[in-house]
Amino acid sequence: MSSINYKSHREHGAALITSLILLLVLTVLGVSTMSTATMEMRMAANDQFLENAFQLAETGLDTNLAQLNAGLIAAPAATVAGTCLATTAQVLIADLGGTFENTMCYIGEGIAFNNSAGLVNNYYFQNDSQAIAQSKASSIQSRGMSVIGPAGL
Repeated sequence: MSSINYKSHREHGAALITSLILLLVLTVLGVSTMSTATMEMRMAANDQFLENAFQLAETGLDTNLAQLNAGLIAAPAATVAGTCLATTAQVLIADLGGTFENTMCYIGEGIAFNNSAGLVNNYYFQNDSQAIAQSKASSIQSRGMSVIGPAGL
């Protein structure tokens, strides 16, 4: 008696399952790549906004010093240490999309360098600038200054 072997021509589904798993892996990889790219764009934008805020604060310090040298503003009275004066109101810089405001404080005085007679003093001031740029990025910069003048102002 002879036996005939019949081969089944049905698909077993292994190729379908393998391709679906591969498709799922590629989809997850694509979504994670998009998420990473979006996060990197946000980080780059925040870094740029922080740089803008820093530049705004530096602009405020330079503006304050230029106005002081030109006689457009006066330094705080050199009488009581800690006396502060708001030297500029909030200034809008449209190109950078932000604002800055300045404060100058009298810190104290001391005998001027290379002067032992005590007739000439150094008067110390602190110039502060606070800037706020886009996306609420902020920067506070300070710069110290000293003015040489006669003692006992």
